[in-house]
Amino acid sequence: MNWLQAYDAGLRLNRFSFLVYSIVIAVLGYGIWAGMNDGEKIAEAVSRVGISGLLFLCALSILNYFLRYLRWYFMLRHLGDRPAFGDGLVCYWAGFALTTTPGKAGETIRCLYFNTRHGINNAHSLAVFLLDRLSDLVPALLMSTAALFYFPHLHWIGWSMLLLVIAVMLAIYKPILFLSVSARLERVSPVLLRKFFQAAPKFFEKSADLMSMKIFLPASILGLVSWSAEAYGFSWLATLLGAQADTLVLMGIFFLAMMAGVITPGGLGGTEVVMASLLMAVGLDASAAFVVSLICRVATLWLSVVIGLMSMLWLQYKPPSVLLDNEGNT
Repeated sequence: MNWLQAYDAGLRLNRFSFLVYSIVIAVLGYGIWAGMNDGEKIAEAVSRVGISGLLFLCALSILNYFLRYLRWYFMLRHLGDRPAFGDGLVCYWAGFALTTTPGKAGETIRCLYFNTRHGINNAHSLAVFLLDRLSDLVPALLMSTAALFYFPHLHWIGWSMLLLVIAVMLAIYKPILFLSVSARLERVSPVLLRKFFQAAPKFFEKSADLMSMKIFLPASILGLVSWSAEAYGFSWLATLLGAQADTLVLMGIFFLAMMAGVITPGGLGGTEVVMASLLMAVGLDASAAFVVSLICRVATLWLSVVIGLMSMLWLQYKPPSVLLDNEGNT
């Protein structure tokens, strides 16, 4: 199978219909939400942000995407792979095209491209993906506590997240201890939690070569810096439109909203609701909270989808210099 056949196979995943549906649903949802607010206030808030403000937010998002690719690239190199840097960047960004589709289709397409264009073993891509998500989770948990400790009735959630961070760090530092504890918890846990503990050994097996502090800590720091770029843009936007909270608290709201959105593909719907609700709790009226949420999502989620689609088109019409078969051989 050459790169073009692999691309066609990716299309046969039938996820692009979900992408179209998600766009239609998002437009309808945003339209209904806008209709529930004051049109004049929305127009005034949008005009205050302006094109320059939107471009600033988009630039921060692109910085985020680039730094996350650097992390992916260096983890692949640690596993002994040598993807071409520029083409690898486009392959990585292509995965964003299907962010709003279910079933991690974007990750599937990304692994497919790295396999067919760079000969990356799918097991390596899976290992990098697992650690990639984990090194996003830790900084997100830490940063979200800034918002949780701001609201007195949410302190208990903040402490719970700090305990979870400690548990993750212990799991990385002493995986044998974690596996022993998870095996015991598996026997006494409810069915939903039991599935998590059953998956723990497989997770460590797939990502064993990356599960060390010398890899995980730099990856987490890079994750913190990359996502903080978008979070800072969100805090700047919220402050511009009247939010009465410190930058760190507003950045925490961004991280909290992003985590709350994991229940839906791309966080569609869930992230916006949590984001707007918390913004109103720090002084924004409903119309301003809507504008902040909408512009933030346009400059983050929907920008990534557009970049992903453009990357896929580039890969379709730009064959690699060396074609690989499905075993990764030249």
